[in-house]
Amino acid sequence: AVVGVYGALRSIYTANSFFFLFTDMRSDNTSVYSPGGAAGPLSKSEFDDFTLTANTEHISAWWNSAYRVIGRCNDVLEKLEASDIAQNLKDEYTGELKTLRASAYFNLVRLFGGVPLILGRFENIDDAYQKGRDSVDDIYTQIVSDLTSATSLLTTNKNTGDKTGRVDKGIAHTLLADVYLTRKNFPLAATEFKKVIDLNQYDLLPNYQTVFAQGQQGNIETVWQIYFLTGVAGLGNHFPIYYAPLNSQNVLTQPGTGNPFGWCSPTNDIYNAYDPTDVRRNSIAVGFTGQNGVYYDYKYIKNYVDLAAGTGSGLSGKDWYVYRYADVLLRYAEALNEVEGPANAYQYINAVRDRAGLADLSGLDKDQFREAVYEEERLESPFEGKRWFDLNRTDRTLQVMNAKITNFDDPNTVGPAAAIQEHQKLLPIPELIRSSSPALDQNPGY
Repeated sequence: AVVGVYGALRSIYTANSFFFLFTDMRSDNTSVYSPGGAAGPLSKSEFDDFTLTANTEHISAWWNSAYRVIGRCNDVLEKLEASDIAQNLKDEYTGELKTLRASAYFNLVRLFGGVPLILGRFENIDDAYQKGRDSVDDIYTQIVSDLTSATSLLTTNKNTGDKTGRVDKGIAHTLLADVYLTRKNFPLAATEFKKVIDLNQYDLLPNYQTVFAQGQQGNIETVWQIYFLTGVAGLGNHFPIYYAPLNSQNVLTQPGTGNPFGWCSPTNDIYNAYDPTDVRRNSIAVGFTGQNGVYYDYKYIKNYVDLAAGTGSGLSGKDWYVYRYADVLLRYAEALNEVEGPANAYQYINAVRDRAGLADLSGLDKDQFREAVYEEERLESPFEGKRWFDLNRTDRTLQVMNAKITNFDDPNTVGPAAAIQEHQKLLPIPELIRSSSPALDQNPGY
């Protein structure tokens, strides 16, 4: 039953839920790129150019996917409590389930604001339809409660035996730390991130490009990955065909998978943000030669190219990083700087910069260090579902995005052709959900 909850995570990050639309696409890191200036597929471009509505495709699908995870967690937790399973296993499973539920609510509250807080099964379906939205504070209170409990129940069994890919103590502490960072409780965030570091079970891979190579499931840098299985329908993902640009079939994707969509292309803005000597810029390719011998100067993300045998559409085994150890180091540096200034935070940001081939930072004041770590977070994990959340939690969304307004007809643009508004930091509550649940108030502006 617990494994069945993990199975529901696939629909959060791939399939028809398109997590990258909600995170990377709305940021300045990626865009829908349709050569010739024509708009991309409407349901994708609406995320890119901030024209989405409560009826936009994918919002209701993702909402349902998140609550599917929550519902399965609730069901198993209820049955588990009364079961005769050995107490040590019951504790472990409870910690896993509470972490998975907290993760789903963490994504929901950051994307939609207050949402219905559901912690058990409704006995009457009409009661479910009458359930309204709980406050942002109430959602975060439950998230912290779940994760605090989970950190006390879980063990440090990172990627051992049949536990590989499952939630452990390091994941729970990392998620709790990120929650505290989002809530601007910097002392507690620093404390939790330091606990992850002190577990001594993670390290940076020596080569940045290796992080995204084939066969890196459960590597030493992995804090939490969503696992996929190569070549098995329903257990693989669609990342290669979603991310590869148009006209790259049979070159950047397996033969027979059809023309890739180019739904998530790196912007010129993120490419130009890298120092030319930064090895991380090599994750962005500037073009390719198609089967027809024509060179296309379409940028694309190398990380999700998968040419392994059997990796047709929906069959890729490329995994999705929720957290890497590099994220832990940078976020710890950010929190530590807010608590006590940069003196003791340099070693953590510089460890990440060293791997990127960049010089160490020194001599910065608190404000300068803050800006430096913000930029380092962007450059380290530009295509892993973090940028939009980072802009929002640091109160920079409008400042950053509205300084980069571009014509949507330009290739690889940031996206918005006009200034975005405060309400657009959140998504609308999907109308398909509200149509049967009248107690769900819509977010302002939609």
